[in-house]
Amino acid sequence: MSFRKKYGLLASSAAIALLLAACGGDTSTDDGSEDTGDGEGTEDEVDGGEEDSGLDFSSDVKNEGEAVEGGTLRIAMVAESAFPGIFSTEFYGINTDSQLMGPMYGDVLRSDGNYQWTDGAASFDFDQDENVATLKLQEGVLWHDGEEVTVDDIVFTHEIIGHPDYDGVRYGDSFQNIEGMPEFKAGEADSISGMRVIDDYTLEIQYVEPMGPSVLQAGGGVWSYAAPRHHYGDVPVSEMESSPQIRENPIGFGPYKVANIVPGESVEYEAFEDYFEGKPKIDKIIMERIPSSGIVEALKSGEFDVTLGMPANLYDSFKEGIPGYETLGAPGQSYDYISFKLGEFDGEKNIYNPDAKMADLNLRKAMAYALDIDSVGEEFYSGLRYRATSHIVPNFEDYFNPDVEGYPFDPDKAEELLDEAGYKDVDGDGFREDPDGEKLTINYAARAGSDSAEPIALYFIQAWKNIGLDVQLLEGRLHEVNAFYDRVQADDPEIDVHEGGWGVGSDPTPDGLFGETAAFNFSRFVSDENNELINNMLSQEAFDNDFKAEQFNDWQEYFMYEAAPLIPTFWRTELQLVNNRVSAWSHPDIPGVDPQVYGYHAVELLADQPMTE
Repeated sequence: MSFRKKYGLLASSAAIALLLAACGGDTSTDDGSEDTGDGEGTEDEVDGGEEDSGLDFSSDVKNEGEAVEGGTLRIAMVAESAFPGIFSTEFYGINTDSQLMGPMYGDVLRSDGNYQWTDGAASFDFDQDENVATLKLQEGVLWHDGEEVTVDDIVFTHEIIGHPDYDGVRYGDSFQNIEGMPEFKAGEADSISGMRVIDDYTLEIQYVEPMGPSVLQAGGGVWSYAAPRHHYGDVPVSEMESSPQIRENPIGFGPYKVANIVPGESVEYEAFEDYFEGKPKIDKIIMERIPSSGIVEALKSGEFDVTLGMPANLYDSFKEGIPGYETLGAPGQSYDYISFKLGEFDGEKNIYNPDAKMADLNLRKAMAYALDIDSVGEEFYSGLRYRATSHIVPNFEDYFNPDVEGYPFDPDKAEELLDEAGYKDVDGDGFREDPDGEKLTINYAARAGSDSAEPIALYFIQAWKNIGLDVQLLEGRLHEVNAFYDRVQADDPEIDVHEGGWGVGSDPTPDGLFGETAAFNFSRFVSDENNELINNMLSQEAFDNDFKAEQFNDWQEYFMYEAAPLIPTFWRTELQLVNNRVSAWSHPDIPGVDPQVYGYHAVELLADQPMTE
């Protein structure tokens, strides 16, 4: 049974714990459209306790009416920057490319309402005694060029990521734990011995170290994607990311196939009649990038059916509603952060530098206490973004620690910490020198994005100056998002501190973001205690949920206060608008939705054009 939820906007960070009772989870998903239910059921509501703003959002919508035949679904991707257009789960780096793959890529596995694996094109089983995962593909699942999907395509995606020439960000501990993967990565073996093909439809994956409960979690230990080996042909791994097979003529086994790409701007898809779950009801989908400055007027004109995201800073311009549209909202599987550069990535693991400019813990904590995140959320985001208190989002209710309060605004505490650490204004210029009496200038990198990006960056810099820190905006400007992340990932030595944001996926275990081998560990922080706590979360002992929850609680306290390599700033209420001519749509941050109701192939149009009244 599915259910329809309503989420009240929480105006106070003290009320965040109330999210626990009703939250659920890319993309993101980054993993595609997910749903469980039949459309009938209960309605849950979260209120804001003593400070409820009175803003309520439904998480899904169903519209009544007679469907028209075929038609074109127009989707707006609200983004300031052109999308990279990397149609590959192995190589893509930002959420817009994941969204573009949504209609076309196809789901080997999906997740249920508890973020655990459920069937997609394949089923999943894990033998805890043998430490073996088994994937069984359905027969007759076809790639868009008519070739059948086999488990060799699942093997191939592992071979890409494990290849010595692979320079993407997906290779981490879970890959290293596959039998034979280290030898393959080192170029000492031609195949991965632990990837055992039983037949065209059955694959066993043998792990070396005992796998913990994350192996059952969507986005956890199992890489649940396929790559069409026949489509790539003989393209070397080092050339794949820029190849026509990925950039110009990508294929998947999803309900729609790519018909045309205008690089960075739009993608047109046409129905794939041989989709394994049934022929799509709509003939075409067009996803088009539109900057935030133009989205509200475009909706009022009926140019789009659905928005993928909706900037919170625009909320005042559509909070009374746009005729013909319903606003959906849900607590996001994502958060924003401030990260401090503490080392570098050597291609295989993160190397912590205890002598880095930002290595002093008190300096980092002081910069956190200096920021009035609550006021920024209200001023620039109408409360749709609110102060984060943990690196585990509240949606993971079993593992979120409500006792961790994060860093509330306390400039006096910030100055006290700096004084204790020896950061003092020696020469009387109003800025603190470092503990050795040397001039301290901190370079801060921020992304260009919505209209609020620059004033927020300038506020942060002023807040830090108010406690005596000379923080300069990197090169005096904001940076285009793709170039920004290229520099962050490459450990640009000019960057000392950067802001950012990421989706946390469907597995709360933080090894993929903060583990020693995680390429996404942009701070490059490493410690024995961090490794131990993460390893405990991944251990077989963590099949005991009480033990696992204890490790998560301990890690959140440790990572927030004793490590603090990055500071969470905002949690988000994510919004999107859906036109009334769309038969059914579910917010992408809600897990386990029924694909036969909300999946791209099941959606229908109830009018020839988007409704504007």
